[in-house]
Amino acid sequence: MAFRFKLNEPVEKGFRRIGLEQIERAERELTASESLEVATHETRKSLKRVRALLRLARPGLGDTVYRAENARFRDIGALLSSARDRDVLVETVTKLETVPGEVANAALAAVKKLILDEREGSHPGRSEGTREALERLAIAKKKFRRLTLEPDDFSTIAHGITESYRKGRQAFEAAYANGADEVFHEWRKAVQQHWRQMALISRAWPAFFEARVGAARALSQLLGDDHDLFLLVEYVRNLPPDRLSAMHVAEIERQARARQDELRKLAEPRGRQLFAEGAGGLGRRIRVIWEAGGKIAEHEGDAGTHAPAEGARPQASKLHG
Repeated sequence: MAFRFKLNEPVEKGFRRIGLEQIERAERELTASESLEVATHETRKSLKRVRALLRLARPGLGDTVYRAENARFRDIGALLSSARDRDVLVETVTKLETVPGEVANAALAAVKKLILDEREGSHPGRSEGTREALERLAIAKKKFRRLTLEPDDFSTIAHGITESYRKGRQAFEAAYANGADEVFHEWRKAVQQHWRQMALISRAWPAFFEARVGAARALSQLLGDDHDLFLLVEYVRNLPPDRLSAMHVAEIERQARARQDELRKLAEPRGRQLFAEGAGGLGRRIRVIWEAGGKIAEHEGDAGTHAPAEGARPQASKLHG
C-alpha cells in the first residue's frame, strides 16, 4: 500500500493503517529478505517513515505518548545501525576516491581496507540485533494498534506539518549560523521528515506535493552526503594510532571537509527555496488544499486525485521512500 493518507478517510484510521503497514513491511524485510544488507536498509527506511508519521500526528497523540513511541522506533533502528554504518563508510570513501594525488589515494586505500576488513569480520547471518529488532517490532505493532488521535480530523495533521516545517526552517538558519556537523544533521532530519510528510498527504494535489517531495529529497541527499563525511572523519579520528597514520588521518579529514564545504554551498539555495514560506502560511495553504482535494474526490472519485499533472511522467515511486 502507498505511504499516503486517503482523502475522506478518518485521520485516526489512516494513521493506524499507514503505521501498521510500515511495521509489517519492516518485519517482512527482516525475516524474508535474502540479503541482510538490503533487509537492514529497507527496515530502517520503514522505521523512519513511522517516525515521520508519529511526528506528523504529535499534536493528536500528546507529547508523552509521542516521545515514548518515537523512542521505541528509534531504538529499534539503532539495533540495526552498525552493519549499515560500515556500508555507508565504504560508499563515502568510494565517492572521495576521485580526488587526485598520491597521498590522497594512499590514505583512502588504507582506510577503505580497514573498513572492509571490519565488515568481513562481522557475522554474515541474522545477528542478535536483528532478532531483538523483530521481537521489539511485534511489541510495537500491538502498541500502535491502540494509539488514538484527538482531535480525529485533519487539523491534527495540519498542526503537525506546521510544527515540523517550523522546526526545519529554524534548523536551516541555525545550520548556516553555527556550521557544526551536529546542527547540519538536525536540519537533515527535519528535511527528511518534511518530504515524508508531504508524501503522506500527496493525494490532495499530487503535482504540488510531488514537487515538494522531489525538492526535499534532493536536499536531503546533499545533507546525507555531508553527514556521511562527518561520520568518516569521526571514524578515522577514533582509530588507534597503529591502524592508520596521523598523516593519513589528516589527509582524509582535509578531503572530507573540502567536500562538505561544496555540499553546503549547494544545499543553501535549495534550503532557501524549500523553506521560503513561513510555517503558518504553509499550514494554512495545506489545510485549504486538503479540503479542496476532498471535495474533488467526492465529485470525481479517488482516481481524479491520483493523476499526475498533464504531460508529466508518473513519479509514484518518489512518494514511497
